[in-house]
Amino acid sequence: MNLLQLEYALTLERMGSFTKAAKTLSLSQPALSLQIKNLESEIGISLFDRSKARVEPTEQGKQFLLKAGEIVSASKQLKDYARSLANTFEGTLSIGVIPTLSPFLVPLFVDELISSYPKVSIQIHELLTEQILQQLRAGDLDGGLISTPIQRQGIEVQPLFYESFYFYQTDDQKKWSEPFQLTNMDLRDLWLLEEGNCFRDQVNDICSIHDREIAGQLKYYCSSIDSLIRMVDHYGGITILPELTTLSLDANQEKDLILIPDKIREIGFISRKLSGKEHLIDVLCQSIVQCVPKRMKEKRGREVVSPGIKTDW
Repeated sequence: MNLLQLEYALTLERMGSFTKAAKTLSLSQPALSLQIKNLESEIGISLFDRSKARVEPTEQGKQFLLKAGEIVSASKQLKDYARSLANTFEGTLSIGVIPTLSPFLVPLFVDELISSYPKVSIQIHELLTEQILQQLRAGDLDGGLISTPIQRQGIEVQPLFYESFYFYQTDDQKKWSEPFQLTNMDLRDLWLLEEGNCFRDQVNDICSIHDREIAGQLKYYCSSIDSLIRMVDHYGGITILPELTTLSLDANQEKDLILIPDKIREIGFISRKLSGKEHLIDVLCQSIVQCVPKRMKEKRGREVVSPGIKTDW
């Protein structure tokens, strides 16, 4: 058994197909199959169930691959760990950022970061939370900016800042009396992100609309906050925005915002423990915290809405 075989097995787990995994690894399919069989023969268990259209890990395979991911990730981090001991700010930091955050946060900090640390290369991937967790586990990412809290073995979580929630709608669509009450909102007018976005789960919690079908002649499935804003501007209706999003609105749009009191979402940085890139992660997180408005750096007694993250590791 060697590290290369473990990487092959982890790639197969991620791709779910010998054909796709072999292409990703620049191997022939028979060569990959032979390597997996040799690994299974040596460890004495079947790692994968090959009877389905998608190749899936067996129950024993899931446990083995979880540990294999930790080992492969640790092996990749030795060089980075040596740099951290020398306190050398150079190398590559690969991070995932959720779509409801990336276009609004990244432009605020990235220029200053790369200017201050010219030997640090930043790779930013806009991904859903589940994808960030999977790629973090596989060692393809060094960390991620997601909505927290999250408590999972082997994951370090560093809360960075807090966003308020706002209702956004055009003036002629207001259908509630003052003062604002959630109960006055007509759910038929609510534009939502597509399932799979943690922000959608948070909106469900705020509005208590779990397992309820949103009525309406037009249903628009999207993963972009900007798309929701444009739908409200063009068609009317209502959506909910996180605070960073509102910083890019113009003056006419700002007057159509209504603060949802006492509820916030927490934004944090997640990484593997003992990643070997702690010194780079620290300067990244410091850059992010410095760029957000002061009011977003404290909870101030408000309730953090759960992102509803589910994962098996």
